[in-house]
Amino acid sequence: MFLLYEVFMPIKILLQRHFYLFLYIRFEFLCMYNTVIIDDDILARKVLKRILEQNFKEIEIKGEADSVASGIELIEETGPDLVFLDIEMPDGTGFSLLEKLQSFDFKLVFTTSYSDYAITAFKYSAFDYIVKPVLLENVKSTMQRINEIPVLHERKRVEVLKNNLTGHNSEEEATIALPEMNGFSIVKVKDIIRCEGERNYSRIYFRDGKSVLVSRTLLEFDNLLVPHGFYRIHRSHLVNLKDVKKFLKTDGGIVEMSDKSQLRVSPKYKDGLLDKLLNNKV
Repeated sequence: MFLLYEVFMPIKILLQRHFYLFLYIRFEFLCMYNTVIIDDDILARKVLKRILEQNFKEIEIKGEADSVASGIELIEETGPDLVFLDIEMPDGTGFSLLEKLQSFDFKLVFTTSYSDYAITAFKYSAFDYIVKPVLLENVKSTMQRINEIPVLHERKRVEVLKNNLTGHNSEEEATIALPEMNGFSIVKVKDIIRCEGERNYSRIYFRDGKSVLVSRTLLEFDNLLVPHGFYRIHRSHLVNLKDVKKFLKTDGGIVEMSDKSQLRVSPKYKDGLLDKLLNNKV
């Protein structure tokens, strides 16, 4: 019995090692991203390529392009899994490139020199982005989320970003992309009554009585929605000021919303809220 053990045990260990090696190789293979970089800025393009090749073994660069026309040709030739796309190019924009594609089935990360205002637009539309000049820490931040970035199938989210960047959306038509389990839903900002923080998530309440739990913090929605007439009244509550129907002095301050919910106002935010409500700053 002992002899059999000595014979078969090394075989078992060898098989286990080969099995784990197979799983490792398979995992590495499944996580490879055939990648293209489309940017007319040759320096930014080369820096991004070098950072990706030197730091991320899951990335395989399939090609580069410096214009909308060459970018379309490159995408159609290579069928990439991941596209880094500049917004502004000599013969058009990243949006015009996407509009000219018959279909798209890849993860998309924008590279941009845009201002802080535009960065808010990217967040509104739930797109990942890298701000120029391209730095290792910014690329790392994006690559850490790469598996969570959804494959771009629908054109609607691209339109949301385009309108937010160009300012074509009026206050009445302003929209925001909310991440869901299988993608995103596009909703009008005016249809949101309030947001409630639940640790690293936020629950969004709508005029039609529905609500949705979103994997974004309340601070993120605070930054996005305050310019659209929302106000933080509590560490857990962000409200649409147009939907505040009553302010009650009970318990230091409570607001009643259009959906009949009653929310406590923190002393920290009370004076600011009253200033907004009493001086028609809604």
